[in-house]
Parts: sequence; structure tokens; C-alpha cells
Amino acid sequence: MKATVSALLVLAAVLVQTVVVNRLPLPWGLAPDLVLLAVVAVALWSTPVAGAVTGFAAGLAVDVLPPAAHEIGRTALLLCLAGYLVACVHDSDARWGLGPYLAAGAAALAVPAGFLLIGVVLGDPRAALPEALWPVLGGAALTLLVSPLVLGPVAPLMRRVSGDVYSDLPTPWIAKGWGR
Repeated sequence: MKATVSALLVLAAVLVQTVVVNRLPLPWGLAPDLVLLAVVAVALWSTPVAGAVTGFAAGLAVDVLPPAAHEIGRTALLLCLAGYLVACVHDSDARWGLGPYLAAGAAALAVPAGFLLIGVVLGDPRAALPEALWPVLGGAALTLLVSPLVLGPVAPLMRRVSGDVYSDLPTPWIAKGWGR
């Protein structure tokens, strides 16, 4: 059930991103990254492997759908890493309060910065550092601005389908101070 909900959520985010958001006449040519937010939302309630697979599948879909004008696999690699790293945070505070928004903000900065860095390494002429920093920062700000619209409704849904009601309770050895 959780895998199905995660797949449908990511599929919806990819379709809305490519069909609607990327075609909106937003100022300065910037757009929020709904796919990144969907990957973060799923990864917060998943294992690191599931977060990585979700990020890879979402990134590959973004890479092959038009109007992709970059190498296939670039977004897949970065979203795979983002999904893995977000899911590696086993602290229960990352799922509540400002935690999801901090994870989304970090990913919204890291993924475009990684995209830019890979472009510089590969010799992409659009990856000129002084001019390309504005889209990284502006895109991250827009992504963080719309994050409550994605992360807000997804958290209760993922909590319900995860079926792990004890995931936010500390384990006994951590509560007693063992393993520190």
C-alpha cells in the first residue's frame, strides 16, 4: 500500500511539474520543484533504500520527459542522493514541526547546486557560475515557498499508510543511554 501511494504521489508530482508548473509564465523563468518536494515527503517516511529508489525513479522521469535539455540521468542521480540522505535521518523530529521544511530547504538548495556543479564538470555552457547562482537560489526559495502545499497534505497520508505507529518512539537502548 505504501509503495503504491508513494508511486502515485511521485507520478502526480512529475505530471503536474512537466505539464503545468514548467509552462507557467513565472517571473525570471524560475519554477518551484514539486518533484523534489514529493521525493522529500516520501523519503521522510521511508527507508534509505526506498528513498533512493523513489528519487531515482522520479529523477529519471523528469530526465526523459520533454522539455529536458540535459543529459539523461543527471536529475535521477541527484534526486536519488536526496531521497537517500533525507531518509537516512532517523530522528523523529525530522517528521514533525519544521523538520520536513528544513529537509526540503536543504534538498532544494543541494539538488540544483549539484545540478550546476555537474554541468560545470561536463562543460555545459548554461552552467556559468556567476549567472547560474540566481536560478539555484531563486528556485530553492520558490520551492520552499510552495512546500507547505506539498508536505502538509502528504505527511498525514504517509503516516497513515506507513502503518508504523511506533516509529516515533525511542528505542529502549537509546532511552536508557546505551549505544551513545
